[in-house]
Amino acid sequence: MPVLTNEDKEQKEGVQGLLCGLIQVIATKTTKEDIMQHCDLIMTNFLQVLQSKNATCHEEALSACSSIASSLEGDFVKYMGALQPFLMNGLRNFEAYQVCTVAVGLVGDISRAIEGAMQPFCDEIMSALIEALQNSALHRSVKPPVLSCFGDIAMAIGASYEPYLQLSLMMLLQAAQTQAPDDDDDLIDYVNMLREGILEAYTGIIQGLKDGNRTELLLPYIDAIMSFLEMVQKTRKNDYDNEVLSKAVGLIGDIASSLGVHVKTQINQPYVMQLLQEGHATGDVAIIETCQWANSVVGQILAC
Repeated sequence: MPVLTNEDKEQKEGVQGLLCGLIQVIATKTTKEDIMQHCDLIMTNFLQVLQSKNATCHEEALSACSSIASSLEGDFVKYMGALQPFLMNGLRNFEAYQVCTVAVGLVGDISRAIEGAMQPFCDEIMSALIEALQNSALHRSVKPPVLSCFGDIAMAIGASYEPYLQLSLMMLLQAAQTQAPDDDDDLIDYVNMLREGILEAYTGIIQGLKDGNRTELLLPYIDAIMSFLEMVQKTRKNDYDNEVLSKAVGLIGDIASSLGVHVKTQINQPYVMQLLQEGHATGDVAIIETCQWANSVVGQILAC
């Protein structure tokens, strides 16, 4: 498409964004084998789109990369070297926060796809995620998925998450202090999103370190994590879909199953039992199953 004027440029970039969206849909509907033979050309074109100055194009191209990563799984690692600079640009695009949000989601999808092969790229990525959390001008909606992304990375790289553990847990503990007044529904909704992100992060970090046989690294932080769970139990509001409650009872089970008798005192608290009882009372089959599992693990520890 020849580009002679600004109008031509805008039209071309609009078409590029639509084509990225189309490829994203196709990637979710086809098999790995079908899409893989075209991926070199697809990723080459995505990288060209990411060289433009159009934020909408970046958003569409990064979203499409997520679909390709999910489809290719471990084989996506071959594109990481070329994609990394553009991914970093997206993570640091604090002004176009929608692009930043999509880039954070892409990090999570890549982590799930390539797992341990993510480790060489993590120094830069973790630095950008920390920068995002520390940037007071960044739109607040980006911060919950950033926190959750810590868990995705930890799940992917296991024991190799150790260099990032202290700083990421400090960020999580800081975010956990955020509360909302009873009469501000918008802020209450945001705090619920934040808490979901925090709970997902803790769960991913615990499971990742468990897979890497390094759960002892968590022991200095358990009291603070349990204090957060106590605050969730006492101050949970407007959790209409029980997402916060569901993740809280799941985290209780993960803490108990990963750290065992080391957390017997912390687990044997009224708020822990109260959260599990509230989970049972939801009537939600999935939450009840999680509660039954968590109850079983907690019971085994308390019986020791």
